[in-house]
Amino acid sequence: MGWPVATRAEQPNGQNQDIDVKPAQIVILVDQSGSIRQEDMVREQNAASLLAQSELSTRSTVSIVGFASDSGTKPPVDVACPPLVLTGAAERERIAQCVGGLRKRATSEGAGTDHAEALKQAMSYLGQGSAADGPKLIFLLTDGVLDVSESPRYGVDKSAQQRNDAAQQAIRQTLDSARDKGVQVWPLGFGKVDKNALDQFAAGGFQGSCGPEVPKPSATVVSTSEDVTGALLRSFSSGRCVGVGPVTNNQLGSGRDIEVPVTIPAIATDGSIIVVKNDSRISVEYIDPQGRSVPKSGESDSGRFQASGETGAVEVLRVVNPAPGEWTVRVTSPPEVPPQNVLTAVTWQGAAQAVLNVDPPTPAVGHQATVTLKVVLRGGKPVARPELLQGLSFTAEMAGDNVPARPITLQDNGQSPDDAADGTFSGRVTIPTELKDGVSFRGRVAGLGISAADATATVKVAPQLPTVLATTTLPTLESTVEPGDSLLAKAIISNNSGQRQRVQIGVRADGESSITVPAEEAVREVDPGSTTVDFTMQFADDSPEGVATGVVRVVDAADPSRILHEKSFTVAVEYPFPWWKWIVGFVVGMGVIPLAYWLVARRLAQEVQGLVVRAIRDGHMVSLHTAAKKAKQFRFTVDTAGPVPRLNIAPDNEQVAFVLSRSRNGVRLKTPYGQVLTAQIGEPVDVGDGLIIEVVDAAYGDGQEPVSVGGGTPDAPLSSPGPQQPTDPFI
Repeated sequence: MGWPVATRAEQPNGQNQDIDVKPAQIVILVDQSGSIRQEDMVREQNAASLLAQSELSTRSTVSIVGFASDSGTKPPVDVACPPLVLTGAAERERIAQCVGGLRKRATSEGAGTDHAEALKQAMSYLGQGSAADGPKLIFLLTDGVLDVSESPRYGVDKSAQQRNDAAQQAIRQTLDSARDKGVQVWPLGFGKVDKNALDQFAAGGFQGSCGPEVPKPSATVVSTSEDVTGALLRSFSSGRCVGVGPVTNNQLGSGRDIEVPVTIPAIATDGSIIVVKNDSRISVEYIDPQGRSVPKSGESDSGRFQASGETGAVEVLRVVNPAPGEWTVRVTSPPEVPPQNVLTAVTWQGAAQAVLNVDPPTPAVGHQATVTLKVVLRGGKPVARPELLQGLSFTAEMAGDNVPARPITLQDNGQSPDDAADGTFSGRVTIPTELKDGVSFRGRVAGLGISAADATATVKVAPQLPTVLATTTLPTLESTVEPGDSLLAKAIISNNSGQRQRVQIGVRADGESSITVPAEEAVREVDPGSTTVDFTMQFADDSPEGVATGVVRVVDAADPSRILHEKSFTVAVEYPFPWWKWIVGFVVGMGVIPLAYWLVARRLAQEVQGLVVRAIRDGHMVSLHTAAKKAKQFRFTVDTAGPVPRLNIAPDNEQVAFVLSRSRNGVRLKTPYGQVLTAQIGEPVDVGDGLIIEVVDAAYGDGQEPVSVGGGTPDAPLSSPGPQQPTDPFI
């Protein structure tokens, strides 16, 4: 039936292990009118270059068009970069160079501002297809108002006002076409612009957005061209649905170097690190979260890399499957280069797929069905950490013949019908009695930083409840299992057929996990009435550490296509402490191991006694000693309400607490949100909200009073904790 019993689990149906960021079609319109200053022109060139180079998909098409007005001999638009698919390094390098074709127009060439012809040229590239094919975006950079008063294109014998009125009419017609073709317009003005006109450009185009919390197209006006880059990146973020980190400006002196941190979050499968260096002689080095310099072409265990623009003013490093965490951009200037203002930023997106589940798979009219929706990234990696899902919307709806679409409220808070806060959103809906054949469910995960993921399911409906029903109680993210070990689960079968029935239980795992139900437990005989069946979820010896997700399915053993029940699960996989290393060490060092000594050493290695927990936030650090706790776990809370964090031992009945235990390489820390982090002794761990947790040996910590580094008062600022070793971002 396609479901494993004692064999390796399959990937979910339709789950693409090569999920890619959705492509976009982008046109950047750059004002070249006579009112542009030369320094403004350079900034427009740089902004257009960084936007084009930082696009994440290798299937996206980018065009760059300059515009002014018609002189009678020269057309109003200059196509600096014709539509180009960003397949590889050569195409991105070409984009980086062709922006040099943008230049300020002389009066004799037509120095007015013809927004109408600029938008018309953009639509000639974007007029095919619909918004469903991927985002179609126009970014309009301009410093002035519409001015075609001297353009013969709008009538040889017309007055200046009549020509401008004709251009306004052309703009309205082009915007109507943009709305119909799913093209968004994002205007960016600086200098003496007409804000109302720019607002009309934005409102006239397509009004789609990346999600309920994401702004629709809007106009932005900045005071000077110096602010164009940051404003353009913010518009790019909303239109392209990408995440954008802080845009930082730093002064780079002659013969000096600077290091700038940029953060790539764990949800990112694709990212671009942007450096506007202004002078091609300035060199850039990129350092991963482990402190290692990465190549500008090729790959390492920190990602796959492709740089462009090294010989220009704007350099971008595109990274596929980047290591999450804090990267460092090292920018170096030769002595002969004058001081420069260097801009750095990072963009990212997660290539994602939504997974929708309906239980029971054949719901009965007039009865409830449970709908779950989750998201997996490239390679089937689940996303279970709540902080990674902040800002994303999980929505679902139900529709059928003669039944309009009905929204389904989804939640991930551990309250029925949701099992736990684990990244799987759940909701219930009653199947309308007027449905006869089938019903369709549609789910969507959308928001900034993720490539919108859709999932659909069309299921048959039954006129009444089946005679055999099933439900399960499965382990949650609070459950931890070692590779090669197993977890217990429970199925409850309600057999109302009056006859003995046979059911079969199977597991289908996501990603690289391998989870099975032993053959002797998979098929069960159930008598009439309610029967509770315990079964084992067996994890393979090579199961990867981190979060494991999948689906448990109960079917009719005589007809496996008849699915009785289907339910998602999320658990944590952790490797055991490597006791063999202790044994080998003692054998080599002593030649013999007294049994009693070994047992004591083993017990002490498991205990948290002798450790000190440090909480660090905003330059303040406090400590809490575990000396009196001869146990394998230490539970504590962190109060961050004030300027200085407070550490307290958690009472036994406290649910919202951190749990500290030993691991094979150091310590294991479970957060109140179910996130499991591993670290070495003395290694700082970022647990979110600006809070760092560090566990050290007692010899390096003191009691519960606030302490400072390098002397001074308790409020003395701490130095940077330095590069951190990456932990599994999906735990």
